Amino acid sequence: MVEKRPTIDGITRRHALAGAGGLVAGFAGCLGDDPQDDSSDDTDESQNGDGDSDTQTVSAGFLALWDLTRNITGDQMDVVDLVPVGEHGHEFDPGPSVVSDIENSDVFIYLRDFASWQDDAAAELESDDDVHVIEAAEGIEFFDSPAEDNDEHVWMDPVECQSMVDNIATELGAYDDENADLYVEHAEAFNDELQSIHEDFEDIVDRGSQDHLIVATHDSFQWWHRRYDLNIHSPVGTSPDDEASPQDVEEIESIMDEHDIEHVLYDVGEPDDLAESLAAETDAEVLPISPVETQLPEYDEQDWGYLEHYREVNFPTLEAALDADEN
Repeated sequence: MVEKRPTIDGITRRHALAGAGGLVAGFAGCLGDDPQDDSSDDTDESQNGDGDSDTQTVSAGFLALWDLTRNITGDQMDVVDLVPVGEHGHEFDPGPSVVSDIENSDVFIYLRDFASWQDDAAAELESDDDVHVIEAAEGIEFFDSPAEDNDEHVWMDPVECQSMVDNIATELGAYDDENADLYVEHAEAFNDELQSIHEDFEDIVDRGSQDHLIVATHDSFQWWHRRYDLNIHSPVGTSPDDEASPQDVEEIESIMDEHDIEHVLYDVGEPDDLAESLAAETDAEVLPISPVETQLPEYDEQDWGYLEHYREVNFPTLEAALDADEN
């Protein structure tokens, strides 16, 4: 499969949009200002890794969507993650080159409510017949989680994620009917893998003697509460921009003491300062957890996707944090 993932250096953030037309003007209000500008070479490179203009391009809103989509398209399309390697999906602030990537794509796949700039792009493209827009969670109802109403982190549930895969495959087939059957075949194969992730997750929970998790970065994990009945506590909230107050930290320390919690988790795409501070106060161990929003450089080198983020990061952490005995 042909694919290209941008790096942080390849996309300059917070660019000036004065004088730009088309889609840029449509949601310029979501972007900041910077005197720098991207060269057209960067935009062209992020569109097609092999330079083949006949290869159709899909722009995916963040890491999880990128991986689901590339597993569905196989070699038929060039799937681009709009969020550069090393950037957090929720925090990424796009510049004109990213806007141009979307506008020049054949297909744009996004998740509603994940990022306002993506919602605005989708709305702007509704009248553009040149770009086929796919909302990956179409028909899936977000639930009111303990962390927020209409919690959009639906992809973190491997079962609901299968519905997202089906949605993407169906819409890609509608756009490219010659390969519709192939997309369905690929989707079914990937959903088998997601079902395996779900079953492995259930096994870890069943073996665990702990059912409380402390996440000392933004809380992307409440769909695990809904699916696996885990109690997930965060002093931060659901936005990476939120900050923990002293009262929030004190409450978390009290929860840790009450439930004998010995581990503090942190999002691999965010600083672990708060996790380390909590661990120092409670004599706990700090462990990484992934919401499949950030592709760290070392993960990118190994071409990790959704499955690897679960199997290589989340499951080892969950086994330790939930005190899951070995079979």
